[in-house]
Amino acid sequence: MTQLDRYILRQLVAALGFFVLIFTGVIWLTQAVRLIDTVIASGQNATIFLEFSLLVLPQVFVIVLPLAGMGAALYALNKLYTDSELIVMMGAGLGPAAMLRSVALFGLLIGLAMAIVLTVLVPRSGAILADRTREIRSDLANALIVERQFLHPLTGLTLFITDTSREGEMAGIFLNDQRDPERAVTYSARRALLVREDMEARLVMQEGVALTAGASGEQLTAVSFDQFVFDLSDLIREESARVPRPSEYPVRALLSPTPEMLASGRYDRADFVSEGHYKLTMPLLATIYPMIALVTLLAGGYRRSGFGKRVVVAIAIATLLQVLMFAARTRVQERAELWPLMYLPALLGLLYLAVLLVRLSRERRPRGMARGAAAGPAA
Repeated sequence: MTQLDRYILRQLVAALGFFVLIFTGVIWLTQAVRLIDTVIASGQNATIFLEFSLLVLPQVFVIVLPLAGMGAALYALNKLYTDSELIVMMGAGLGPAAMLRSVALFGLLIGLAMAIVLTVLVPRSGAILADRTREIRSDLANALIVERQFLHPLTGLTLFITDTSREGEMAGIFLNDQRDPERAVTYSARRALLVREDMEARLVMQEGVALTAGASGEQLTAVSFDQFVFDLSDLIREESARVPRPSEYPVRALLSPTPEMLASGRYDRADFVSEGHYKLTMPLLATIYPMIALVTLLAGGYRRSGFGKRVVVAIAIATLLQVLMFAARTRVQERAELWPLMYLPALLGLLYLAVLLVRLSRERRPRGMARGAAAGPAA
């Protein structure tokens, strides 16, 4: 690697750090909403939220790395171009193929990072996150005995507790059960106690009232009770063993799923095959994107007014390839035999690179021959 290659690579890596930080923050926020719901509904503290945030980061990087690689390449190359540094390099005889060398190395680094994230970090963090979520949701005491918060332990179930004691007793209970929309019931009680035995759980409410709307919705029925037992067993009923998701398996197992992997019936062969080829093709696309940025910027020649249109074209090409990838993956999830379709976007990206490189080399050759012909008569 020449000193010039290292200089271009440093510019790309510096821009990459900025774009990774920005995109990670934006995309993590979309994941944080779901994490906050899980943590609050389970009555957990900020430490659990931080743990879950770290575990979800590999899934965020799957989205961030291709975007950041493309963004960093466009920003750094456009900056070198507008500062006339690339013009000086080209005037010194540095051709498109030579400039592609450092950008291709940068793309390989992005592709390698994507491969590590998809094949190592995502399976491990995904399995840990699923297990921790299952543990937290099964911790019924922490999930329910939380003061002065509206909790939603189940869909359609809302619980509010005014006060709690160290012994697990609760005071000032509000419980709204809308799991059956045609028979919604609201309970209010002075005291309550949570009782659990094996896979059964009961909320024993004392000195309260149950409110139910009539069939027309205009009449409200109130029933007072000294003691009422509300069944919460649905909160702790879960499968004897968690079924791993396809993303938790290694690539070799995904390409040839075993009968044990298919035994649960939740995922079929197409789900595993599509996930396996996704882990192989995404690093390829992430490698190609920075090179697409370079050849697209060079294809139109120098423009003092800037390269906004070419930046848009490069982003459009990368977006099109990504959309084709998702469309191909959807087809493979329906029919596993169509897995070669998932490599079509990468092949189209390579074809785009080859066509523009040939065009750029042909554009440089006549100018070089013309300079040589002009120098001959002068001599």
